[in-house]
Amino acid sequence: MRGLYVHIPFCLKKCGYCDFVSYSGAFGLEDDYVNALLSEFASFRGEKVDTVYFGGGTPTSLKTENLTRLLDGVFSSFHVAQDAEVTIECNPKTADFSKFRALLSHGANRLSIGVQTFDEQCLKAIGRVHAADDAKRCIQDAARAGFLNLSADLMFGLPGQSVASAVESVEIAAAMPVRHISCYGLILEEHTPLWEQVQAGTVSLPEEDAEFSMYCEMKDALNSRGFHQYEISNFAKDGFSSRHNLKYWNCEEYIGCGAAAHSYFEGARFCHGPNLLDYIQNPAAREDVTVLNKEEQMSEFLILGLRKTAGVSETEFFARFGVSMNERYNNVIEKFTKAGLLVCDGGVLRFSEQGVYVSNTVLCEFV
Repeated sequence: MRGLYVHIPFCLKKCGYCDFVSYSGAFGLEDDYVNALLSEFASFRGEKVDTVYFGGGTPTSLKTENLTRLLDGVFSSFHVAQDAEVTIECNPKTADFSKFRALLSHGANRLSIGVQTFDEQCLKAIGRVHAADDAKRCIQDAARAGFLNLSADLMFGLPGQSVASAVESVEIAAAMPVRHISCYGLILEEHTPLWEQVQAGTVSLPEEDAEFSMYCEMKDALNSRGFHQYEISNFAKDGFSSRHNLKYWNCEEYIGCGAAAHSYFEGARFCHGPNLLDYIQNPAAREDVTVLNKEEQMSEFLILGLRKTAGVSETEFFARFGVSMNERYNNVIEKFTKAGLLVCDGGVLRFSEQGVYVSNTVLCEFV
């Protein structure tokens, strides 16, 4: 079955590092946007999905009645598997016990909570609207409301962050009722407020060696607490890996609804434009429709599959494409295995521990 992604591009305030398509101060369009989404859902009526993911932006910044309308719209338009994973991204400042109870009663069963860090100074430095206590309260409220599948997003490489601070955030999160933790390194995107501050010299980021130490020590702390790494940035207790995100890394199909949402549907990739008014006026419009050729499919399968700790199987690659992975990419594989960044063991290609940290550099060579 396919996955369904729903983009909610509304935020109370845009974070200093964010370059996702999201808008603060646009809540006057909320009702119209929700209606447009419901219309787009209806255009896929009867499609079978077994994962649903509301991302953003900040889905929980919507009024509760609009979020529950969207959940009801998903279940009425799509054929949703009985055991489907239904995730809502959440900012700790925009949800409470009563909202969580409402979401649970309308079919949501997983929350991804944007903690980022429990270090107050770091939260201020990246422009988050919540405080550490808000994040702790949010997790406890979600668990008390009945959510068993809780994920916490954490970041490292933040302004003013030390290795000890990064590890402490992991330890706090792991001690709470969460089953999944993501650890993302800060990516400094051009022309974001944080990028401009760094360019001006008013904010400095940790050195590369310190950032690598953060990643390694956060990973060790999670492993020791029963969170197993299954993807470069993601760790989970047994049975709680993100089924929706695995669809991306396994090159499975998914439908994307909403402004700026991307789809991989019936062999084609396409997206919606980022403009809210354009989407509201024509939620069926598609841009950048591309049908991948075999070379592009092989490249994507390898690039996305290498993100998983399970790696990419030569047997699976050959079964899918009728071509040997090792022969097709021999030069690149040999280059990075000699450098100690890739490991080929038992017919499976995966990153070494050192390779994980420079994975983007390596993956670019498989394009």
